[in-house]
Amino acid sequence: MSNLAVLQGYFDAMKAGGPPAAMPFYADDVILEVPGSHPASGTYHGHAGVGEFGATMARLTGGTFRLVPDELLGGDEHVVTVATATANGVSWRRLILSTVRDGKLATVRFFEGDQDLVDKALNP
Repeated sequence: MSNLAVLQGYFDAMKAGGPPAAMPFYADDVILEVPGSHPASGTYHGHAGVGEFGATMARLTGGTFRLVPDELLGGDEHVVTVATATANGVSWRRLILSTVRDGKLATVRFFEGDQDLVDKALNP
C-alpha cells in the first residue's frame, strides 16, 4: 500500500466510523505533536495518547471540532494533509506532516495556519 493510500484510508475510516475506525491506521508507537499554548497542545505517544488528544479536543470544543482534508500529498517517506479545521465557531487552515512506517502513521505533526487563532479558540 502506498503512503498516500494509507493517508486516504485513514480519512475514509474517520469519515465512516470516526476515531475508533481510524485508530488501526496509527502505529502502536505513534508520536503526535500538537503546537500551541492551549490545553490540547503537547506531544502524545501511542494509541492511548492519540485517544487522550481526541478526548481533550472533544471537551475543549464541545464536540464541534471538524477536520476536512482538502488535499493529500504523498512521497516516499512523508505524507501531507492540507486541511480546513473548524471548532467553536472559527475556521483555520492546518497542514499535517506525517511519516508512514510499515503501512501505518508513525509520526504526525500539526502546523496551524494561524496559531494565535487556534490558541484562543481552544482556551476555555
